[in-house]
Amino acid sequence: MDMHIHMSYCTPCGFKLFASNYPQIQYPLFEEIELLIKNVNATPAVVAEELMKSDNAKTSLEGLRTS
Repeated sequence: MDMHIHMSYCTPCGFKLFASNYPQIQYPLFEEIELLIKNVNATPAVVAEELMKSDNAKTSLEGLRTS
């Protein structure tokens, strides 16, 4: 049996939850990405994928900003 589950796009609140895995994440890119997420339809999977690409929070956020 197939089951379809509707999942909405990532919100700034959802982004904060993902970003909480990086304790050193508080710097200017954080606010910029929150604004971008409000204006762009990005799934939580896309956001999580970018955040997991690097152990360096700055590198991950820069990748998210440009994707």
